[in-house]
Amino acid sequence: MTPRTLGALGLVLLLMPPLAAAQAQQPPQPAGAPMPGPAGPRPQIPPRDGAVAAVPTGTGGIRGRVMAADTNTPLRRAQVRISGPQPGLQQTASTDADGRYEFAKLPASRYTITVTRTGYVTLQFGQQRPFEPGKPLNLAEGEVAQKIDFALPRGGVIMGRIVDDMGEPVAGVRVEAQRYQYLPGGQRRLTSAGNSGIPFGFVTDDLGQYRVYGLMPGSYVVSASPQIIGAVSMMAAVGTTNSSGDDGYTTTYFPGTANVDDVQTITVGVGQEANASFTLVSAKMSRVSGIVRNSQGNPVARAQLSLVTRNGTGGTVSMGGTTQADGSFSISNVTPGEHSIDIRPLGLGGVSVNGMPQGSEEFASVTFTATGQDITGLVITTGLGATISGSVVFDGPKPPQLAGLRVSPTSADPATPVFFGSPLDNGVVDEAGHFQIRGANGRILFRTTGVQGPPLPGWFLKSVTLNGVDITDTPFEAKPSAEITGLEVTMTDKQTSLSGTVKNVRGETLNDFVVVILPVVAREGSAATRFTRTVRPDQQGRYEIKGLPPTDYVAVAVESLEQGGEWDPAFQEHMRPRAKTFRLTEGQSSTLDLSLMQ
Repeated sequence: MTPRTLGALGLVLLLMPPLAAAQAQQPPQPAGAPMPGPAGPRPQIPPRDGAVAAVPTGTGGIRGRVMAADTNTPLRRAQVRISGPQPGLQQTASTDADGRYEFAKLPASRYTITVTRTGYVTLQFGQQRPFEPGKPLNLAEGEVAQKIDFALPRGGVIMGRIVDDMGEPVAGVRVEAQRYQYLPGGQRRLTSAGNSGIPFGFVTDDLGQYRVYGLMPGSYVVSASPQIIGAVSMMAAVGTTNSSGDDGYTTTYFPGTANVDDVQTITVGVGQEANASFTLVSAKMSRVSGIVRNSQGNPVARAQLSLVTRNGTGGTVSMGGTTQADGSFSISNVTPGEHSIDIRPLGLGGVSVNGMPQGSEEFASVTFTATGQDITGLVITTGLGATISGSVVFDGPKPPQLAGLRVSPTSADPATPVFFGSPLDNGVVDEAGHFQIRGANGRILFRTTGVQGPPLPGWFLKSVTLNGVDITDTPFEAKPSAEITGLEVTMTDKQTSLSGTVKNVRGETLNDFVVVILPVVAREGSAATRFTRTVRPDQQGRYEIKGLPPTDYVAVAVESLEQGGEWDPAFQEHMRPRAKTFRLTEGQSSTLDLSLMQ
């Protein structure tokens, strides 16, 4: 599927008022000026020494109003969130009765601004089309950005009724609006969209009715999942009553199919409502029961158990529970198809789990196929993940302190999460530059993160080597119980910077575009996430990208691109012959002006 460059879909929003006004420079906000809503930073994990990280402050500010696009009336209690690249620059404010919001004492930075309100489309500053990212707002020291206003359009609505094969309403069914999106590596997956901040989606009532609201204009796949699917019994496996072949309902897509290849999409516009009523597909359910043991053969009590259902889109649906005191478990209503059971011990940092210290947690993952028959007597044996030790070195003068720096394993597959050891101290770098990662498993990449936000300010990942072999962007297979030493992470203070402008065929400088950056050569088996970027311009029409690794690239400017569209193989094939080639060297600041691709 070719990603939609939102020419056609963008017309839906062109009739709306501008989403955010340009800023104007004003005197600094007076001390003690009122700020609606909680504007403090979100709670963070404290540094290891217990000190509280300083929240950056300055003399700048951001002010504006949030209005309803259709009536031009103020929207009260809209949530406005700002975030910047530094720790502590995440703040939230709520609009007052006049729709006004304000942030004060802000340091100079590049900010992302997002506005949400129930029943309305969630928008970012500078966003003009559905499913595209917004623009950054550059705030200078002492500058107050005035009239950063938003006109929120009413969200689209998909509503309907879910019934069983006898036409009776089914209550408690989780309904989701989903969209296809490309992930790194070119994988096309169904991803959740339009849940309006509701973590588990929308649920049908006693009449089987549902209403999914706040949708961007566009086309959606509607799915319905009975919440009883994959329920982990709170009883021991012995004595449960669920029998093989019981009728149940599987995840069903509109217009009433369990096959994702047969779905029909539902299209909604600004404030429009569409109906998607359908019948759940019945299936023979299975019950899976057994026991979880550790590597010493002892039952594992209170282990976290997740059933992961593999569907035709490559996505996953997880249901969870815990094992009993004797290590037993029972999962009822397992739908036909491919599944896996993932086991992770419970506990918090430093607490012993079944005689094993938290830092040496064991895990397991077992795949199986459900066919409507019971699967009993399953014995799952957990094992230790890999322990990986190494050090961080610096290409440049070593920072005075390393507190807050962490080396973390991340999944080489963006759709597959990585579980590893105790999250509070695992991979944290000590003052000598040493770290240890416990419980790593699967195909992973190593990246630097911060315990309390981004890693060390001014420092960036340069390379990751294992006993002299560069594995910075090559997935590493962490095998159970392996003891790995010699991992070296090199940080550099020599950051690349690329900036420029974009012109149309008439030579006019544009302020609405998307720049896409790709590596000239994508190495086979290598992750391209560090080398692939998209960026939109700031309010002055200038784009800027920092931290690209030194290598050869191609760049192109397009009118618009949906999130994830840069990973679509068809898009990449189309853009490369029309792209501009350039090279970045370590620490280089370069200017690259582009023409809009036709």
